[in-house]
Amino acid sequence: ATEAFIPNFANIFNLDKTVGFCSRPYAIVKYDVEKDEPIRDKNNHMIIVEPGEIGLLIGPVDPDSFYMYKDEEATKKKAFRNVFVDGDMWVNTGDLLRDIGFRHAMFADRLGDTYRWKGENVSTEEMEIIINSYDQIEYSSAYGVLIPGTEGRAGMISAIKKGDENFDLDKFYKFVNEKIPSYAIPIFIRIKKEFATTATDKVQKTKLKQESYNINDVHDPTYVLLPKSSTYVPLTKEIYDGIMAGEYRY
Repeated sequence: ATEAFIPNFANIFNLDKTVGFCSRPYAIVKYDVEKDEPIRDKNNHMIIVEPGEIGLLIGPVDPDSFYMYKDEEATKKKAFRNVFVDGDMWVNTGDLLRDIGFRHAMFADRLGDTYRWKGENVSTEEMEIIINSYDQIEYSSAYGVLIPGTEGRAGMISAIKKGDENFDLDKFYKFVNEKIPSYAIPIFIRIKKEFATTATDKVQKTKLKQESYNINDVHDPTYVLLPKSSTYVPLTKEIYDGIMAGEYRY
């Protein structure tokens, strides 16, 4: 038995930045990235996103032919039951897409690379594309980090900068303020010399997330955007201790 759903999107109308159109049955459903699970209605069924919204791409499969994992929890994560009607089964692709209408979709992120802040979902991929276009940054990695006393995760960027000039914090703030929605503006910036990567040349984010902005673990230059501030400042021990004590109201 196998997982039978393969999306097969095709950009037949050549629309920019879209994965295109899919003729096979699929659905993009509302997803709670903090709880890491689809959102269900009062009848315990999943909810289709509205055009313009981001959700989880799922596809229908035959329950009798789906390969069940030995781990029951792993199976529940991969195959959802009772999605739209009792007894049906749909496969979790792990992809978050934006529904742009007319059965077209745009890739947003992979599960685990999206976080929630100020009541909004933030796509790390979308943020990285914007940050990488800044003229002083060679490459960046975005992820969410915890701030005591707040809900969700605040944005943090680790980046490799171009050239030997000092990083212009005022200029960078003006850039992100113009290009990024207010809820997605990164709170922390860490300037690194290099990234640890996987065999497929992807940045290893796990350690970055674990180190977060902890000044006891992070020895790279790190900057923070304090509440109601219009620029980034160096993350000092005094500021770090204040954040940990909840003295700054984000």
